[in-house]
Amino acid sequence: MPIARTYNGGSIVYFAGDKGDEVYVLQSGRVLLISTALDTGEEIREDVQIGEFFGVKSSLGKFPREETAQVIGKTNCIVFKMHEFEQLVMKNTNLILKMLRVFSKQLRNVHRQVRDILKAGAAKDPAFELMSVAESFYKMGNVDHAVYALEKYLELYADGDYTERAKDLLGMARKGLTYPHGYAPLVIVDQKRRVDPGFVSRTMASADSLGDDPFALEALAPEMDMPAKEVSASEIYAEGLTLMSQNNLEGALGKFTKVLQFKRFPHQEDADSFQKAHYEKGRVELKLGKIDDAQNTFSVYLKKYPTGEYMKSAIFQLGVAAEAKGNKERARTLYHKVATMPPPDESTREARKRLEKLG
Repeated sequence: MPIARTYNGGSIVYFAGDKGDEVYVLQSGRVLLISTALDTGEEIREDVQIGEFFGVKSSLGKFPREETAQVIGKTNCIVFKMHEFEQLVMKNTNLILKMLRVFSKQLRNVHRQVRDILKAGAAKDPAFELMSVAESFYKMGNVDHAVYALEKYLELYADGDYTERAKDLLGMARKGLTYPHGYAPLVIVDQKRRVDPGFVSRTMASADSLGDDPFALEALAPEMDMPAKEVSASEIYAEGLTLMSQNNLEGALGKFTKVLQFKRFPHQEDADSFQKAHYEKGRVELKLGKIDDAQNTFSVYLKKYPTGEYMKSAIFQLGVAAEAKGNKERARTLYHKVATMPPPDESTREARKRLEKLG
């Protein structure tokens, strides 16, 4: 039998990235569905209407939640297990039609966003943009949309720069696997940097004419367009950790902020450092008393990396921030989530201690 469940203001019904087989109906109060726009990256907040279902798609499809469901004020919901919801729907065809209309509208919105993204990126590299869209869907748990976009890429760019990558991801998506953790980041192929045979022969001829003069190579610099060595994201991240260990928090904050300004990652180590910099930046902000900034940073981390290495610790830190702001109810909710998440670790123990302290 479905059950009635009461939530206090600030509670989280579920986080984006969570898995569950429960479907909810809003009976009274207010619930916000918080997600990220595909085309702009901005936060979207959508109110659930009284009597409306939410959490349906992810439960039906058995994939991670696409949005975070947050309670505003005291709220009552009716909670169905998946088999109970299916029984209800089979007895009420009007519910099926209503859900189809909702899903159809959502799919049209997604299609519009994809079209807008591809149009905006037309002057750059449409193949890269299409792969970016496909992987964004996959990372967010929208496996059906990811499959559609990957199939479209292979249809349009059968011999493209990302064909093997698209086939690899499509195979995993069709098997129902989640986006692989630690998968090499998508990097745009710069057409201008591809080898020009004429350039090679000219360079070799010029090099032959230099003789044994070790300084004459500088004469080739304009033609070879040799860039100065750039400091990598991983190097800057390491500098931030060093400053943090020396208790130079402002300096560390500057380094982590700089890492988050990177857009491309030539090596996996740089991509990993980019992910970790989100978490460490939030920790530094918390230590500096910049509570609002820390909350925003940890929230961004959880949206970008819902299954990331520091996901559990980030939720715990959000609880610490909520407690520092005097929001004890939200802190309890977050600590409780951490305390019940496997496997038991230091975050689990700290969350339980803080729950006992809060009463």
